[in-house]
Amino acid sequence: MKLKLLLIVMCSVVLCACDKDFTGTITNKEKIELTSENYIYEGDLEKYYINNEIQLIDIKLKNATEEEATELLIVKDELKQRYAQISSFDEVMKRWPVPCDMPNGKCVPVRFEYFIFSSKFSLIKCTISNINGELLTTIDKLSPLPGEPDLQYLEINAKGFGNQINIQIEKTDELGDTIIYNQSLGF
Repeated sequence: MKLKLLLIVMCSVVLCACDKDFTGTITNKEKIELTSENYIYEGDLEKYYINNEIQLIDIKLKNATEEEATELLIVKDELKQRYAQISSFDEVMKRWPVPCDMPNGKCVPVRFEYFIFSSKFSLIKCTISNINGELLTTIDKLSPLPGEPDLQYLEINAKGFGNQINIQIEKTDELGDTIIYNQSLGF
């Protein structure tokens, strides 16, 4: 009798605990609204990084030997190919207001809450530190962006970051290729 009573109680608890939130159904709590003040698209950040690297290569080419110039031109071509790949994905991002003039302004949105990534990346690690190199946070928990199969996000709590941060992005695509880069941004 005690066993039956215990079984009934446990079944009741399990049935009551099964809620639509656990079935993968998107609820209002999971709705994310991207505004011009709360997100950075990682592709914009990488394009900014690539532009900076290309400018540095152009400076180095002025004083490079023939052998060094050949190597630098290969790296420059690879960077341009990466830039073109990122730019081809920009059409997906045109649905939301541009958070800031990233290519020209090195800025972080006022309420930096979300870091948006292409869903082609299976692993993401975002390390944020202050300008003195002190670690502020490391985030690697990717979540799919509701209603957007091509996008995913990291939730960022940017309170107390100060007026300038350094971001290191480490991302691995579906082929297992890993890209790591650093970028400084100012609020």
